[in-house]
Amino acid sequence: MSLPDYRSHEKQSSLAVPHSPVVQLNVGGHLFSTSMSTLRKHPDSKLAELFGGQPKPCTDAQGCYFIDRDGSHFGGVLEFLRSDLLPTENVQEVHREAVYYNIKPLIKRLEETPRLFGELVGRQQFLSRVPHYKENIEV
Repeated sequence: MSLPDYRSHEKQSSLAVPHSPVVQLNVGGHLFSTSMSTLRKHPDSKLAELFGGQPKPCTDAQGCYFIDRDGSHFGGVLEFLRSDLLPTENVQEVHREAVYYNIKPLIKRLEETPRLFGELVGRQQFLSRVPHYKENIEV
């Protein structure tokens, strides 16, 4: 009977172990911990695509999966994936991240919120009433 190789065990306990239920993410320098099932919750999303097959995203020096994107508002996306709760702050920024990651339920629900809904509906109503309006009018 041989003793286990502790060096190989260290590698196996790396932060980015593919079969680990806990995943460490570095999103533009912001660190997050979550589960693989949370990242794969919406199968059509970019996160499910990134973490669903091979190859996995690259890792940083600490072994965290690295996503080269501003991570300032990724927490709002992650909170929705975990609990279906919508952010109360930075709604437009979280919406932009939801569009980037293609998380359709989050996009839909954010667009129904008064902060985005009012802006989108107001713009659509204006454009429907002014058929020849051009975005960049030169004076």
